[in-house]
Amino acid sequence: MNRLMVTPRAADDLTGLPGPEAAMVHRALCQLKMNPLLGLKLWGQDELCVYQTLTDTRIVYRVVADEVQLLGINSLAVALPVAEHRARISAVVLAAGHTAYADTMPFSNLADAFLSAGVDDLVLVVGDHADQARRELCHKDVTIVVNSSYEEGLSKSLRYGLRMLSPETQAVMLSLGNRPFITQEVVSRLLKAYREGGSPVVVPTYSQMRGHPVIFDSRLMPELLRVRGNAGGRSVIEHHFKELTQVDVGDAGVLERTWLN
Repeated sequence: MNRLMVTPRAADDLTGLPGPEAAMVHRALCQLKMNPLLGLKLWGQDELCVYQTLTDTRIVYRVVADEVQLLGINSLAVALPVAEHRARISAVVLAAGHTAYADTMPFSNLADAFLSAGVDDLVLVVGDHADQARRELCHKDVTIVVNSSYEEGLSKSLRYGLRMLSPETQAVMLSLGNRPFITQEVVSRLLKAYREGGSPVVVPTYSQMRGHPVIFDSRLMPELLRVRGNAGGRSVIEHHFKELTQVDVGDAGVLERTWLN
């Protein structure tokens, strides 16, 4: 049997549970001590696991050697109103590169397009121009990630961005920093298409050409995390070509990019 270690946060969570629910959690912890593999690993968080009880209480834990470390408890039935069950969609913009690219990347405009359309989280991956991004976005709800090894390929920025997303994310919208003409209207149409259609991949098109941003369902996160080299989600799109939904947005901004002179 494994040992059980309870963090102060988890102890507080336990104290706040009603009697029957606390009893259910204690029984679940006994089961996890016997078999930690009962829980599921969270994507993008390899060290974290979650076990959900019959009363919809989530037990978040990790296993270190022969010790089960209880990190927190979250009762979905108590904590979340019905409206929160809609799909949580995040956006990741890959904009890492040399300082010379900074003038071609209007960070503030890009952030406004995604945030105004209603994405739940926005992550911006940058390179040498991190200071400029922080200045422009200091008053916006954007998570900035610095990839100093951007020369190793686009896929590294992709992994940096995906690993910053909440485990609650049900889909991620990917775009490139050199696509500054993406509008709030386009982002809103893609979000609507995903929420209503349930396709694992939603792609905007203009004149029958696919552009950015692209929505990937969380089922495809493991595939995105396995991408290597100077590539983003193109190989994943091709792998799921028969399942994707194409949305003709009538806006060339999904294709147009800025170039370094």
